[in-house]
Amino acid sequence: MNEIAQLFQDLLADLGRIEVLRQFAALALALGAWRFLKARLKLENRRWPQEARWPWLAQVKPLANETLLWFCLAAVSSWLVTATGVGDLARFLTRFFALCLLSRFGLVVLRFYLPSKVVKETDLRVIRPLLILVGALQLYSQFADLNQLWSTQVLHWGNDHLTFGALIMLVFGTYFVTAGAELPALVAAEVMRRAFELNGPNHRASALVIRYGLAAFGLVLILAYVGVNPTLLAAVGGGLSVGLGFGLKEVFSNFVSGLWLLLEGAIRPGDVLLLESGKGEDPCEVLELGMRATTLWRDRDNVELVVPNQTFFTQAMVTYSGLRDRRRRGQVLIGAAYRHPPETVIALLEATALTITRVLHQPAPKGLLLRYDDSAITYAIRYWIENPMDGVGVASEVGIAVWNAFHREGIEIPFPQRVLHGAPSLPGSADSQ
Repeated sequence: MNEIAQLFQDLLADLGRIEVLRQFAALALALGAWRFLKARLKLENRRWPQEARWPWLAQVKPLANETLLWFCLAAVSSWLVTATGVGDLARFLTRFFALCLLSRFGLVVLRFYLPSKVVKETDLRVIRPLLILVGALQLYSQFADLNQLWSTQVLHWGNDHLTFGALIMLVFGTYFVTAGAELPALVAAEVMRRAFELNGPNHRASALVIRYGLAAFGLVLILAYVGVNPTLLAAVGGGLSVGLGFGLKEVFSNFVSGLWLLLEGAIRPGDVLLLESGKGEDPCEVLELGMRATTLWRDRDNVELVVPNQTFFTQAMVTYSGLRDRRRRGQVLIGAAYRHPPETVIALLEATALTITRVLHQPAPKGLLLRYDDSAITYAIRYWIENPMDGVGVASEVGIAVWNAFHREGIEIPFPQRVLHGAPSLPGSADSQ
């Protein structure tokens, strides 16, 4: 650790040299020129005549200001090298910014072929942190020997040691491999989908399998680079196998269940599921089907539910597929007095249901006489709706409309009545005296 501290002290001393400060001043001049030109040109608000012919220009236009900044950096860097002969730092920053700008253009191209959400998450979680790490290491190499820092020992145990480079690879490499495997997996799955004409479920399953395969292969390479003993890996693998049989049994079960759901295609994003809860059936929309759990959206609370995948194999539930007919039948129960003819009540129920906007006319609403209860005849009005997520709201509208129609037509909605008679008093009791 003392060697690393000494290396960074030497770096701070180099940053204070007059040649370095002159280059930082030139870069500040480039930033000032860029801000001036940005305010005068207003490239983001400018309407380009080619946008109507080439829609992709709308995606590239936000990068116009960054491109202008690179031109300013390149111009000042060239002037600095020509005027003073010392401009390695400015030249490096110009090249590094060109690399960052090239990655921005690459992400714009990927948005045309891959989901925008995935591209954005990859940019924030992988591309930008990777550029920062590479830029920091390359910046250090402008002032000191990066190979010396990379081979500096930071940890010792027994006869083994861990270098600074191995530590960086172990920490940051593990993060970038696990977080960055999604984008190449989607690209490979898209190539497979077009080559083998895979359907939607198989395409998503192949993408997840490739993603986890890439992550596992990358971790093995990182451990081999660090120099982990293969015997230790075998011991860890044996411990994991025992853990799968005991503590990690549920995790492994959810993993296999998620893979099976993806391959089978029984549940897809966009489907509506009816989950049993203490308040009855809750309609939830499937947002994302993962390898461990499925994310559902419940609109009445505007919350996301994370349900373990094995739940779909242990519980029966109703699903409305987004690829098939999503129509759902709803029902409202109502009681009417015995003195009203059933034909009149049923006709009124069917006509009232048709007045609700979200009730479908085909299939037409159907009124039914269900049973003869003690105080009333119980009827049901059954109807169909287009969106299963609207079930509770439409049932409320139908119920209110039926109540108003019964009130308007003079149809009584009775309630249970009970007459309680007091017990006769016994002779000689306090009540009879």
